[in-house]
Amino acid sequence: LLDARLRSVWRRDHVLHRTAGLLTFCRWALLLFLIGMTVDWLVGLPTAGRVVILVTLVAVALSKAWQSGWRLLRAFDPSRTALRVEEHHGGLDSLLVTAVQLGESGSVPGTSEAMREKTCRMAEEAAEPLRPEETVSYKGLRRFALLALIPVLIIGVFAIVNGPFLAAGFGRIFAPWLAIEYPTRTQIE
Repeated sequence: LLDARLRSVWRRDHVLHRTAGLLTFCRWALLLFLIGMTVDWLVGLPTAGRVVILVTLVAVALSKAWQSGWRLLRAFDPSRTALRVEEHHGGLDSLLVTAVQLGESGSVPGTSEAMREKTCRMAEEAAEPLRPEETVSYKGLRRFALLALIPVLIIGVFAIVNGPFLAAGFGRIFAPWLAIEYPTRTQIE
């Protein structure tokens, strides 16, 4: 039971950090795309300039995603997860961490087997009412989602108002080697 609770806390934590990183990546990639497309449209960048924009866009977006969540992704470590649960809930006096460590080491010569079993049993009982959603809240993702929604809305409005122009921008920035031109509103009389 203790291991299952700790694993579910770790999984929620992993989802939280992955999602925060992904939303941050999207926000920065889309914002930098809009800026790069504007510069490309105004200046008429050659292929090399568009490659620089694409590399910058990807590098900055990956860096921001790393800072916002992906750097916190770790393999499952029951001791670290137990410590996080204890910090959040309080009043457990290192019971979960001790039980995890005793469970990992098994019987150690010179220690009381009865004391070890009692500690593990107490930790199991203490872990039973704990809920992973109380330890790892997804409420913080709201901010990341709202910030990522802003460039999505801008691009959505842009697609409705001038879809061919946006499509040309996507083609020029994300495939800079292609010879795509921005559409113009030329009227022949």
